[in-house]
Amino acid sequence: MKKQKPLQNIVVLDLTRVLAGPYCSMILANLGADIIKVERPGSGDDSRSFGPYKNGESAYFVSINRGKRSIVIDLKKEEGKKLVKEFAGKADVILENFRPGTMEKLGLSYEELAKINPGIIYGAVSGFGHTGPYSRKPAYDMIAQSMSGIMSITGEPGKAPVRIGSSIGDIVGGMFLCIGVVSALYDRTITGKGQKVDVAMLDGQIAVLENAIARYSLTGEIPGPLGSRHPSITPFEAFKTKDSWVVIACGNQDIWERFCRVSNREDLLKDPDFSTNELRTSNYQKIKPIMDSLIGQKTTGQWLELLEKNGVPASPINTIDKIIDDPQVKARKMIMNVLQPGMGELHVAGNPVKMSRMLEETVSGNAPRLGQHTDLLLKSYLGYDEDRINALRERNVI
Repeated sequence: MKKQKPLQNIVVLDLTRVLAGPYCSMILANLGADIIKVERPGSGDDSRSFGPYKNGESAYFVSINRGKRSIVIDLKKEEGKKLVKEFAGKADVILENFRPGTMEKLGLSYEELAKINPGIIYGAVSGFGHTGPYSRKPAYDMIAQSMSGIMSITGEPGKAPVRIGSSIGDIVGGMFLCIGVVSALYDRTITGKGQKVDVAMLDGQIAVLENAIARYSLTGEIPGPLGSRHPSITPFEAFKTKDSWVVIACGNQDIWERFCRVSNREDLLKDPDFSTNELRTSNYQKIKPIMDSLIGQKTTGQWLELLEKNGVPASPINTIDKIIDDPQVKARKMIMNVLQPGMGELHVAGNPVKMSRMLEETVSGNAPRLGQHTDLLLKSYLGYDEDRINALRERNVI
């Protein structure tokens, strides 16, 4: 049977820019959707101006917008708004990440577009969502990280607050938007009706706080940063070895007992302070120096060989260069190549969603030049001829 992608007949009109929205449309593109990326004249997506660059091309932009098609439309002009409405009449999904209220001012709200296409799925991601007292406030990734509380539990105790290394405010928002859009598409197959999907970056960060909310609710203690340590499992953190660092994760009692035996510290099994995970966690200040001293006696390589052989979860702290060449990462096709005009070959992250009947490439489609597909899309989707397209271009609509 010929493999195909599950969303290959879905058309997405993508008005988003920078990261949260484009990340969502990138996932949809990975799953086969046709992404029509609408960009503003002149500068296009803001991320085209984010480095690093090669020959004037942004690696940031390419990494998030590969495999999409670009059309330039001026949404400030009435004719530009009309074009969006025409495309929306033929699309399955429209995505936007403007500040709430912007699409209403443009006359392109969900309510207006649903009059044209009742089956349209309208996906919106914003800092605080389309309801609530903060709805109209501006937001960026770091605002979502800080306001959600996730920064308050990140970093080392007693140190300055630390932003998580990747832009998870944007990325998680984009992921939840994608889940919402795909769910709405499925619902449409049953009801025949479209709907609006409203995702807030703040909501997404709260949703991934894991057990911090439950811990506070149960104990009344406000969680704080713990470095690499797990708040309720011990030992479960990064330890300094003779030459670098190793992460050791004793996630249950059996693993802890195996660790003690293979490290020749069976005496720890007889210590009543360490007999259960709960006691090891409550006696963390006692067990920590013991672990530090023990782990510091061998190199990271020696620990990995010993622990992996005996079923104790452990890992080096890889740098990005090592991940690119990692055999597991390669086996899962999680590093792809983009052959980007003007840049040559560029490594990007692959598709983490593996499906048995989905075609999986090792080379991604490249990112579009600004407005590269404007004429093609106007002709193929809207049936415009050359004269009509040239007239729009003369009036700076496209």
